Amino acid sequence: MGKDYPELHLPSDQAALLGLESNNICRLALGNKSIEVLVDVVEEDSDPLITITPELSIALGIPEGLEMNIRQDGDKLRIGPLAGILTDAYNQQKGSFGTQESFFRGLLYSMRYLHGLAYVFTPQDINWQKNRIHGYYLLPGQRHWKRTWFPFPDVCYNRFFKHRYIVLPDTTVSRARLQSRVKTFNTHIGSKLKVHKQLAQDASIAPHLPETRLFSSIDQFRSMLSRYKAVYIKPINGSQGAGIIKVSKRNKNFVVKTNDRQGEGLYTSLTDAWKAVRAASSGRQLIIQQAIRVSGAPHFDFRLLIQKDRRNTWSVTGIAARIGSRTKITTNLHTGGQAVSLGHILANRGFSSQQISSIQEEMETLALQIAQCINKSMPLIGELGLDFIVDHRGKVWFLEANPKPARASFGQIDENLRNLTILKPMEYACYLAGF
Repeated sequence: MGKDYPELHLPSDQAALLGLESNNICRLALGNKSIEVLVDVVEEDSDPLITITPELSIALGIPEGLEMNIRQDGDKLRIGPLAGILTDAYNQQKGSFGTQESFFRGLLYSMRYLHGLAYVFTPQDINWQKNRIHGYYLLPGQRHWKRTWFPFPDVCYNRFFKHRYIVLPDTTVSRARLQSRVKTFNTHIGSKLKVHKQLAQDASIAPHLPETRLFSSIDQFRSMLSRYKAVYIKPINGSQGAGIIKVSKRNKNFVVKTNDRQGEGLYTSLTDAWKAVRAASSGRQLIIQQAIRVSGAPHFDFRLLIQKDRRNTWSVTGIAARIGSRTKITTNLHTGGQAVSLGHILANRGFSSQQISSIQEEMETLALQIAQCINKSMPLIGELGLDFIVDHRGKVWFLEANPKPARASFGQIDENLRNLTILKPMEYACYLAGF
């Protein structure tokens, strides 16, 4: 008796494009897994999609009923894309991915909309011996996460935040091995200083960069404070505003302020201020950066989310102005900041509608230039959160880039905009996977 093959039902127009007829046997691939299938040509026209039948569901180990893209891939057919979303941990007790829970749910919904399949996993979920991943998924209408064994994906979206947990050596090795086998986008783009030096080589970007140096000596500290009256000192690899210190000259005194403590430290000597900074930074490598003078209080900045689409093209998805809490030195939402529109904050600071339009245009142009510059050294980058500030004269300054940006500020302004920010990474995953 011959072997029983799961059937692949292909619409007639799609079968003709692929050069297949009924009863042909061919290989069908999903991620790193492939199976043999029996072609069944259905006499109807359709989009280039197939439905995952119960037979295919069992053979491929994926949920049934999904509509998925199909294309020719050398001597076989490929369905997908199959996208893996890499994260740091899953809370078994709460059944949640913590602060990224709603984001991950949105990503999986977006990939279904694009006729692909996505799942979430951690480095510990990878089985290297059997070349598969024990991932988490959701079906339409489901509330609770389910688990199953998936093939290695076509593409991986990196949402791993190593600073949140103690990273075990095997976790680091697993991520490196994964990256060598699977197209992985939005990995680390380098330290703040490395990115600054790279951007400083571009003549159109350099005038918009505040002076930024490795924090190295008390003489440098004195020189920067003398020149700018206020500086920010930041961990060279920090994110989300953690560990940032602001030092200002106030008459003959020095004011040291952090996000971690209420109030501020007042020091009569530069040496004491230096010691306070060193004590607060716990031996971490730091940069020192010129503070930009802005109009009025509280302080504010702008987050531009710039993303690639299904054609591998950069565009500005959204802009959010972030107003900091009066007791904090950063504008991050999790430290008490709030999001408003760019026009709202600039109008409140006395800029005319013509000036606001000009500032926004300049910021968007600069954001595209910065993304393209970073992209030269990091080809697999699908989105960047770029932070800007506008000084009291209306000049646009670029502060830093984040390859794993949050979406909360955009959700506070427009929920539809937030949904678009979630769709775009999955569109880019489709591009990388060839769909």
